[in-house]
Amino acid sequence: MTVQIINTISNKRREIEGHITKLEADLEQARRDLSAILAATAVFSGEGPLPKSYMNLAKLFPRHELPKLIRDALEASTTPISTREIAAYVIQGKGPDGKDSHLRKDLAYKVLNDRRRR
Repeated sequence: MTVQIINTISNKRREIEGHITKLEADLEQARRDLSAILAATAVFSGEGPLPKSYMNLAKLFPRHELPKLIRDALEASTTPISTREIAAYVIQGKGPDGKDSHLRKDLAYKVLNDRRRR
């Protein structure tokens, strides 16, 4: 009789464990679905921060303006200056959003290329 009780309890334990495993898988799928719905809602609602747009820096600076601003930054500095600091100086002088990391990174790359040519 004790063996039968132990077998019955063991079977019930396996059944409950299987049910829990299925419920956990369903929960993970529901979380993925919710995440997709929230992402779609954020895209279509227009709320929150605007996505960064990439710009062509050639249109931002007229011909020979960027090298002139780079020279101005180098002349204004009394100590050695990095390309990032030069880019920050150019952004400050030109007036676009200085908090845009893509713009700063792209402009620092342009400064580096300009310095390599000279």
